[in-house]
Amino acid sequence: MNTRHDLPSTARRPLLALCGGLLLALLLAAGPAGGRAMDDSPGPATAEATDAPAFGVVFISSAEDRHPGSGRTPQSLEQQYQNGLTTGAAWNRWPLYWFNIEQSPGVFNWTTQDATVQADIAHGFQLNAILLGTPGFYTTNAARASRVPRLRPGELSLDAPEQATPLGLFEPTFSDGTDTLAPGQTPNPANKWAVFATAAVNRYKPGGQLATANGWPAGVGVTHWEIWNEPDLDIFWDASIEDYARLLKVGYLATKAADPNATVLFAGLANSYASGDKFEYYRRVLTILAADPAAAEHGFYHDILATHSYFHAWKSWYHVYRARGAMHDFGFEKPIWLNESGVAIWDDYPGPVWDAQSALRATAGEQADYIIQSALYALFAGADGVFHFQLYDGCGNQPAGTNFPPHNGELCDEHNEYQGKPCAGDANGLFRNPTDMLCFTQHPQPGSARSGLSAYQVLTTYLSGAVPYWRTRAGEAAVCPGQVNADQKTPPQEIIAFYRSATNERVVGLWTLCDRAETAVLDATSADGRATLVFPDGRTQAITAVDGRYTIALPPATNRNPFPFGQSPNPLFPIGGSPVLLVEKDDHGESWPYHTYTPVITALLSEQ
Repeated sequence: MNTRHDLPSTARRPLLALCGGLLLALLLAAGPAGGRAMDDSPGPATAEATDAPAFGVVFISSAEDRHPGSGRTPQSLEQQYQNGLTTGAAWNRWPLYWFNIEQSPGVFNWTTQDATVQADIAHGFQLNAILLGTPGFYTTNAARASRVPRLRPGELSLDAPEQATPLGLFEPTFSDGTDTLAPGQTPNPANKWAVFATAAVNRYKPGGQLATANGWPAGVGVTHWEIWNEPDLDIFWDASIEDYARLLKVGYLATKAADPNATVLFAGLANSYASGDKFEYYRRVLTILAADPAAAEHGFYHDILATHSYFHAWKSWYHVYRARGAMHDFGFEKPIWLNESGVAIWDDYPGPVWDAQSALRATAGEQADYIIQSALYALFAGADGVFHFQLYDGCGNQPAGTNFPPHNGELCDEHNEYQGKPCAGDANGLFRNPTDMLCFTQHPQPGSARSGLSAYQVLTTYLSGAVPYWRTRAGEAAVCPGQVNADQKTPPQEIIAFYRSATNERVVGLWTLCDRAETAVLDATSADGRATLVFPDGRTQAITAVDGRYTIALPPATNRNPFPFGQSPNPLFPIGGSPVLLVEKDDHGESWPYHTYTPVITALLSEQ
């Protein structure tokens, strides 16, 4: 469908998210560890329609970058897009802050949003647009008050009024007094969220106001709309879960009324242990919606579930798997996007370079390792999209204007601040901030790439068009030093394989789970016993099988940074050792029938 991302069905992305030992048992019972090609050949990840995984980067641009007070130059903004293009990502993700658009009741200012959407389209990016942020004069709590819009370049955050339920949310969605989706419906003026969502979609949809003004071809415009961000965290949604279920429903209905071909995303979930019982937020929202007689007809008011994962690479598998289980329990199947994932760096500005044990952080090299491991875990679990957070460091989780020269901790006062703001920041970016941003502008190599860029390029180069193939754990079972359950032994090698039918190749990711070097042995599938090893920095190395087997050295895991919200249930390191991809022709590519495993996997999900 023109520029719409036509997502693959369950049959084309088989659900193989099983724990290593169980999956290995199934594979051994079935025969060779092979796979079959999909019925259609997936194409490369581009801004055109594709059945490949959606690869994206958060904040390749944002409307706040173009605000007159941001200080950004046209040259710097263009360089930002060029940097985004080098990642190989086809998707961008940024927020349309309602409070920055509707600056007084009924008055909408789309200037910077228009310019950013136009630039995204001009550079070939598709947009995962986030609708969020209640204007102060529409909040339903005591904090309701009008306020001056503020800048948030490279930052996702809300103040107290903006986290609250919008005024009129439980009024009917449409002006005929119903929540009935039908041709010709218009939003109810009393339901302020419905009015805003309708206005945004009508402005940016294919054939909408901006498309018409610019003479865009049919199908060009914004098609994917995410209803809020991380509602399972109070810092984004300081209201009840019932209110979010209503927000999702109204947003879905308003969006579909404005553009029946639009794709609606359930807000990306934080999945944070700190959020307590909100850890099961998705399942709880589905439970609420199940009582709505019209919910099933409308797909529980979303087309894609978005979810987030940070720091622990394996959790990118776990969160996708858990969400898939919830869908199964409610009788439906939908694509899942991991549209935020990453780990902050401590050993590069603006990170706390003096604190090697900084919580939830990693070295630059470990961040590159995480990028590949997280993506492979998520894609194997059945994720249809993987987004890195983020292109530049932006302001991270720090206030706008946080800035300081490089230092070794001597500038931090007793409150860990410098001039009233944090003395360290979050180095999440594939690129360091340039000098014209509002935060962290004093790196000696401003705007330069980090090693994470090469790792992300490895994904977009070698995993485009890939589907899950098989997974196992190998090596002599042992207790990993430092693991939570000291009596639990595990095979220390993680091995995850994908198949690319367009090139008749398998792509196998291998890494260690413990802090000891390993030697992996892998049977060759190419007729000539030749393959290519690919490393996170983009280097490649030819390898030849001996007696039909490849021998691959895997370095040990190194990350020991703490997890501050209590111990994780995972017994292994948060980030494994540096991964290696093995890419080779697969002469068994048509031999293994995926579908024979589907009933087994479905039964396992029903036992969650």
